[in-house]
Amino acid sequence: YGVDQYICLGDVIGYGHQPEETIRLLISKKVVLVRGNHELAMFDPEYLELFPKSIKQPLIDNIAVLSTASVRYLENTPSHLTLEDCHFVHGTPPDKITTYIHDVTDYYLKSIFNNSDKRIFFTGHTHELVLITYKDRNFYRRRIKENCIIRLGDDRKYLLNVGSIGFSRDDFEESKYAIYDTKKKELMIRMVKG
Repeated sequence: YGVDQYICLGDVIGYGHQPEETIRLLISKKVVLVRGNHELAMFDPEYLELFPKSIKQPLIDNIAVLSTASVRYLENTPSHLTLEDCHFVHGTPPDKITTYIHDVTDYYLKSIFNNSDKRIFFTGHTHELVLITYKDRNFYRRRIKENCIIRLGDDRKYLLNVGSIGFSRDDFEESKYAIYDTKKKELMIRMVKG
């Protein structure tokens, strides 16, 4: 697809069985990683204690096998990132790592859209593939259920909760990712098996 920049929205540790290999792959591909709540928990013991045991123990096990280089990589992850007309954050814009997008009010979302010069926001955290379109002070929410291309209108702003590559929480087991074409102003949504 001719991708110029890869961005990962966090939580690369805690769910899988190969955290070191995963981080090495991200480093080798020059992926910019935005800090997820799992990376936050790695460096904040008080926050880690809030996790249920079923999530906390695998996260602790993952952390135990990381190399010094991988720990440094995770340590240097930003809470959010802006590039061109995009804003990237694990939880909720502008910089909330632990807040789920479905837990904020419409008023909060409107303030984000109205007070930012960014046109599209990318989030993760919920692990569900959802597009929120904001136009004329109204929201339109859409669960994306298949591969598609979405042409972005100039008179709208968008928030795409990208979903998850390794741990789906919606009705679809496929890994999900998005490619944003900054020239064509199109979002390509992909759901893949394996």
